[in-house]
Amino acid sequence: MIEIIPAIDIIDGQCVRLSQGKYNQKTVYSNQPALIARAFENQGFKRLHLVDLDGAKSGKPENLRVLKEICTTTNLIVDYSGGIRTEKQIKTALNYGTRFIGIGSLAIKEPKTCKSFIQKFGAEKFIVASDVFNQKVYINAWLKETDIQIFDLISVYSELGVNKFMCTDISRDGMLSGVNTKFYKSLKDNFKSNYIIASGGVSSKKDIYNLEKNGIDAVIVGKAFYEDLIPIENLTIQKC
Repeated sequence: MIEIIPAIDIIDGQCVRLSQGKYNQKTVYSNQPALIARAFENQGFKRLHLVDLDGAKSGKPENLRVLKEICTTTNLIVDYSGGIRTEKQIKTALNYGTRFIGIGSLAIKEPKTCKSFIQKFGAEKFIVASDVFNQKVYINAWLKETDIQIFDLISVYSELGVNKFMCTDISRDGMLSGVNTKFYKSLKDNFKSNYIIASGGVSSKKDIYNLEKNGIDAVIVGKAFYEDLIPIENLTIQKC
């Protein structure tokens, strides 16, 4: 059964959603992200995807206090990403309670550094989080295109022992336009033993069912929850 992971994106300590990764197209849903996290937990979810958008843009974590508050006031299994660049930052995030560290831009720009982190902390601690448009990976908070293909990136980090890969379809993220099931299916078909997490465009339960039908392991749901397009209390598939 597919794992459904609610998302909280943070800018200036507030819970927001962007459209296609554009910082000038944001909607603020709450100035108390920890309350939102507790609401998800109260509805039966056990996982949370927490993104420090300020950190992703600046290149250093900016909202660690939000991570700490969520981890100390809930029992959610949190994955945290956005601006992680150093061993000290990883240690701090883990000490604050995150279970997984998401590495995105760093995985492209400093693969040797990432390899050292994986060797030191263990591959099981990391999720390689990629923002993708036309199968090319973007970095620096979705602002810069690279020449790296998503399939090549997954291959490289799979060889280093990383098993979890989250791919965000930039063209659909925050647009409520439906998920690119074909793209995620191609990832899963090529990397059957990896845990593939789909992100971007979920607008209905049908999107989730289609991903599940095609063998996708997990899906991030954000705006569809906040806009009440998928009422949490009416969600019949398993919340994880």
